[in-house]
Formats: sequence, C-alpha cells, structure tokens
Amino acid sequence: MSTRLSEIYRAYEGLFSDVESEFDRVRNMFIDKMQCRKGCSSCCNQLFAISAIEAAYLSKAVSELEPEQREAMRQRAKEYLDNLLGADSTQDPDRESTGRESTGRQSQNWENQSIEEHSKVVREALGKKVGIHHIPCPALVDDACAIYGNRPVMARKYGIPLWNPNNPHQLQACELNFKRGEVIEGDNLIEPQMILEYRWLEFKMDLHDELKLPDLVATVESAVVFDYQSLLEEHITESQ
Repeated sequence: MSTRLSEIYRAYEGLFSDVESEFDRVRNMFIDKMQCRKGCSSCCNQLFAISAIEAAYLSKAVSELEPEQREAMRQRAKEYLDNLLGADSTQDPDRESTGRESTGRQSQNWENQSIEEHSKVVREALGKKVGIHHIPCPALVDDACAIYGNRPVMARKYGIPLWNPNNPHQLQACELNFKRGEVIEGDNLIEPQMILEYRWLEFKMDLHDELKLPDLVATVESAVVFDYQSLLEEHITESQ
C-alpha cells in the first residue's frame, strides 16, 4: 500500500470514529428505545450508495479474508448484483432511434464491465430501487458483519435519528427503534450531525479533486466483487 493511501485511510478512520462517537452519544439519549445490537441485521437489508473511499476500504477488508471466506462472500455479492442489476432487462424503447444498448441489457454483463461502467448501471438501479429493494448484505454471516471494522459510514450511524441534508426538515430513524411518525425530541440532535455531514462531504470532494477520480457510485456488493483499492492506487500514482 502506498504512503498516500495509508494517509487517506487514516483521515477516513478519523472521520468515521467521530461518526461512531456521535452515534454512541445519541444512542445513550434514547437507550430505552434502541434495539441495535449484534444479531439485529435489519439495516443490513437496505440498499444505499457508497463512495470510492468507502468502497476501497471495504475492498481492502475483503482481500484480507481467508480465501474460502472471501470466495463465499464474493459469490453472495455476485448473486446480489445479479438481482439488483439484472432484474430490469427490457429493451430501451429509444434504442432504435439512438442505437444505444439499454441499461438493462448492459446490466446483464456487469461482471465484464470496468468500475466506471459498473458505476453507471449502479446509479440507475439505485434511482429505481432504493427503499424497495431489500436483500441481505453479502457480508452478513449468522446475522453479524464479517467485515464490521471496514463497514461504510451509513452502516456506522443507522439506527439513531438521522439528519439528512436531502430532507433536512425531518429526522429519519430505524422503525425498530422509533415508530413511524413518532415525534423525536432530544438535546443537540441536528447540529453535530450537520457538522459531521459537511466534514464528510468536504473530505470526499477534496479526495475527488486531488486524485482526479471519476464520478463513481458503488454499493457494498460492488466493493466485494471489484477492487476499488487498486483503483485508488492507480489514481494516486497518476496524480504524483
């Protein structure tokens, strides 16, 4: 691993450590409601996007697994992506006029795509299926995460009432912890999350600009199958 990638990982680890500290603070405010514990994997059935740095950190963890465990996880991830990307295999109605292949047809061959090409079909699938696509994460083994220490930022904070910059006037929370429509009140809930969110966005933007990264969108499953760590290394080398 290059010195620069080690530095990037350390900065990322500092950020998610602060996210976890905030999770613990808020969890303690609502300790009587919180069901989050080992063995509860409801949040691990959600579909969400992750960034290039999160994907690289996950790819690193997968590469360090024992060969049999790594292959089993990759097989589960491939099945997940087959389901996510292969479900919509209809022809693009505009194909005759554009001469382009539909995203659905492209998704059937996702294993042969570059990471950049994969990102495009993932982005479209996320746009259609977030909130309605619920399949267990391939990192789950007996309802526990096999790469827990390398899980993405969303997986480190899901469960507490969350502030979302795309829906800033309403806190979102796991329905195992808070009933739908329940009024959530607590001291200093929003401002610390806002600060963390904008620190996280700034970190990703600075990294994108420094390494001249393409506009990538991934999922946990993408990071299990593709090697995002090598992609970052390539861009580090090119940027020096």
